[in-house]
Amino acid sequence: MILDYQMGILRIFGFMVVVISTIAGLDYYQQGKKHEGTLSVSGYVETIKQRFAQQQEEREAKAVERDRKKRWKAGSKSHLPAVGAGWAQYELTETGSDAVDTVIVGYSPAPLMSSITDTAELMRLRTAGKEGILRKLSETGLVYAKGGEVAWFDISLKPKSARNTLAGMALSRQQNFMSLTAIKKGFAVIDGVAFVEIIQDMTDPTDALDYRKITGRIGIDEEVVIRMNTNASDATILELLEAVDYAALNSLLTYPSLVVGQGVSVSKERQPEVAEKMDQLYTEMKLVQEKTTDEKLKNLDVAAVMVNSLTASDFNSDGIMDITGGEVFENQDILQIGYSRAQKLLLESDQRQAALAEEDEAGGAGFFNRLKNKLPAFAAPEYKDTAVKPAPKKTSQPVRVHKGGLGTSCAQVGSIKRCSASGQ
Repeated sequence: MILDYQMGILRIFGFMVVVISTIAGLDYYQQGKKHEGTLSVSGYVETIKQRFAQQQEEREAKAVERDRKKRWKAGSKSHLPAVGAGWAQYELTETGSDAVDTVIVGYSPAPLMSSITDTAELMRLRTAGKEGILRKLSETGLVYAKGGEVAWFDISLKPKSARNTLAGMALSRQQNFMSLTAIKKGFAVIDGVAFVEIIQDMTDPTDALDYRKITGRIGIDEEVVIRMNTNASDATILELLEAVDYAALNSLLTYPSLVVGQGVSVSKERQPEVAEKMDQLYTEMKLVQEKTTDEKLKNLDVAAVMVNSLTASDFNSDGIMDITGGEVFENQDILQIGYSRAQKLLLESDQRQAALAEEDEAGGAGFFNRLKNKLPAFAAPEYKDTAVKPAPKKTSQPVRVHKGGLGTSCAQVGSIKRCSASGQ
């Protein structure tokens, strides 16, 4: 009986060896086809290592994405700055305090439109009235007070717009319209985040704001929106804004910005101008999105609209079908990636221009030095000694200097020295 048991084990083991060998042989054959039949045994072993490493990277990437989604769902309120010496901090539901009452009465705090998830929540807010709005606001913001200066500081997470349902497009269009109706000026650039101050809302052009309204954004479409309504001075506002960990906020996005949390430094005097440029870039990208919306509305597929209306779970859900039946292409991921790259190019270009301007302002020395370096007559000689050097071989190819200047090629024949210059 023991012998039969052992034989059974051997048969199973032999079967497993055959199966594994067959699988390995088939895999080797498939990998060999990819390498046009030139794959050696050692090369095959290397492909196994590479595929294993790739699978490990994919598992790690999925784990990182799960963690990101978990942190996004937890919200951004924990990223608001802790109070320092001399500061007091309040929840918006603490209506008994003077600071909170000042904010509620004078600073017009309002939830981000995209934070309202569905019709049911909208109805609950309407029914609950002022108390419901304050509870909603307390999920994302706090009130800060220091002496007579009071600030409502809010950090909200805006999910990617639902661009494949009528409700989603209407919400996206309304948000874009509201951002275009404000008169703004640059305020600051902090760790790659542009902040602007809203001077006037064009939807109510007769009344000037009785408080200061500061806004900054990380990302586009899927965004971290930073808002502050306050009566504080520039110094106090900057104190609060600079206490935020923008790298941590940036990591909440599916496609983090390439410039936020990267130690980007803009001189204080240039920050308002650069902030305006970055805000203009954001506006132009939103206008591109609006043009796509127009095309989608012109090419609606009625059946797809109906299906999406039935399957979309909330305002930020896209449904399951292309609302145009494939007639209009839109990729929101490309918008987000392209915007981030454009921001990086904008800041790099501005830094180069600032560096050149600083050189030129230093008595003009920088400009004339750059000009002198491009002139052959001022080029540094190749040799410092006076000894006769071997003549270079004659060539028709120009001598290039990959620094933007002009190159020289000289040959010594007897007592005569001949030089030619070429540039790029």
